[in-house]
Amino acid sequence: MGGNNYTAPNDNMYSSTNYPDTPVGPFLATVIGHQDGKYLGRLNVLIQRQGSGNNNSSTQTRIVDYMSPFWGVTGYGQTTDDSGNPGNYDGTQKSYGMWMVPPDPGSTVLVIFLANNPAKGYWIGCVPKDDSYMNFMTPGIAATKFAITDDATLSVTADSQGKDLRVPVTEYNKRSSDNAGPQDPTRFNKPIHPLALFLDNQGLLLDDIRGITTSSARREVPSTVFGISTPGPIDRDGQTGLVGTKEANVPNAPVSRLGGQTFIMDDGHNKYLRKTDASSGPPEYASVENGETDGDPLRPHNELIRLRTRTGAQILFHTSEDLIYITNSRGTSWIEMTSDGKIDVYAQDSISMHTDADFNFLAGRDINLEAVRNINIKAGGDHQLEVVGNKTIIVTGNRTISVKGTHDETIIGATNLSIQGDYNQLLNGALGITVANDININTAGGTAITTAKDLNINTTGGNNLTAGGKSNFNSGGQQLFTAGGSTEISSSGTNINGGNINLNSGSAASADKATEATKTSKATLPVALAVYPNPTETDGTTLNSIMLRVPTTEPYPHHENLNPTLFKTSKTDIAAANSAAQSQVNSGS
Repeated sequence: MGGNNYTAPNDNMYSSTNYPDTPVGPFLATVIGHQDGKYLGRLNVLIQRQGSGNNNSSTQTRIVDYMSPFWGVTGYGQTTDDSGNPGNYDGTQKSYGMWMVPPDPGSTVLVIFLANNPAKGYWIGCVPKDDSYMNFMTPGIAATKFAITDDATLSVTADSQGKDLRVPVTEYNKRSSDNAGPQDPTRFNKPIHPLALFLDNQGLLLDDIRGITTSSARREVPSTVFGISTPGPIDRDGQTGLVGTKEANVPNAPVSRLGGQTFIMDDGHNKYLRKTDASSGPPEYASVENGETDGDPLRPHNELIRLRTRTGAQILFHTSEDLIYITNSRGTSWIEMTSDGKIDVYAQDSISMHTDADFNFLAGRDINLEAVRNINIKAGGDHQLEVVGNKTIIVTGNRTISVKGTHDETIIGATNLSIQGDYNQLLNGALGITVANDININTAGGTAITTAKDLNINTTGGNNLTAGGKSNFNSGGQQLFTAGGSTEISSSGTNINGGNINLNSGSAASADKATEATKTSKATLPVALAVYPNPTETDGTTLNSIMLRVPTTEPYPHHENLNPTLFKTSKTDIAAANSAAQSQVNSGS
């Protein structure tokens, strides 16, 4: 890597007067230093000239400038003298272009010199020629079953079918005796890459769509993989070594990398073809090399665009599976847009949204909301709820309603109220009840009516009072019985105490028995929403929910592309769900 204490040789030592016979080139050169104090991507290189042998003298080293495929700076002539306003954006230069990290020492580059001038050398490209077979992890950090996982702490040891685990790997170790002989270097065992640990933590290590990839320069010939992978940060705690020449070197400099970011444009592996489109069937691929002919040539495996960080955060556009997938490095949140038009969102923490204007939801079918704890809704203005069909409210605890203004309710049909405990009403004002028909009050116990003022009962029909026990009429004022017809009292004994008493000698007729009050219809209890078990993580736990399909942490077993026929709109309709459909969806069969 060169180390932070590496200083590039003085530019003046390569003046044309010192080396008048410097040829133009181009030459292959070995990078011996990339610590450029000018931050311009310059390299200190050792020219690989024919006949130079192993002579590493300074006469064969040069400093060469970086030649970018695209670069620009706005003109100096258009700048302004802003000594009084140095922060003026318009008056200063702006740079733009393509910038690539200078390659590590030991890499091979191609250099040229202008007009035989050693002070005007340029490195114009990188050559993998001297790094034979060291391109398996370029550019996508591909996975393979030829991996050395002995020292890795992985949660799994085999894939979902029990086959050899495929994990992202580094390049093979050329010094290892296990990799000797005329074997295919692509199949040499390789150390696992740190990305494997991040994918394992995300729950994506066994997912060859969202997790591992085949995007490698060594997958097929000619390669259909395009992309860029950065070297990654220097591993300060990793391997160290000697960097530079014998005359100018840096001992014990860090020489390992932690793995980098990748940008991949993969046109797909045409040796494996998807058997159906992503909306019609699971991700099954026909092997062309094995003579299988039921694959679709328009849907090769691993056709995608992927942008991924070294820790696993990614944005994936997957053509083969017709989906877009976004996740963070820990797998604690992800979003997926599917072929059939689903948008799945999972967040281990909160999902927060804010708008200064309207927040509108429109569902062509159902809106299902479920909270393990509370649902809180507050309206600064009016709250209007319109239900075209039935409305069901089930409260297993207490229900409290506070209305500071007027409470109006209009019920077109009947109202049935069933109360298994006491029913108490406290009114600080008047109670008015207007009934267009009968009033029936039926009690299994006593009925007590207490008023501080008058009690008036006025009926245009008959008024019958029948009591199985004692009937008391006690009033502090007058007690008046007025009848348009006769008044008749029948009893086993009669005691009358008062002023004037007028009695008729005829026998009084018995009073009619009061008509029994009609019993109130019992209210129909609402039926609770059905609950379906949703499989979640690999530990076998389930998430019981009113919804048939709930995004969870990875590995999520209900990704649409795994079996799209199970997750069609008709299969996720809780209004039409039955035990067979629910069992099929949640079992993933």
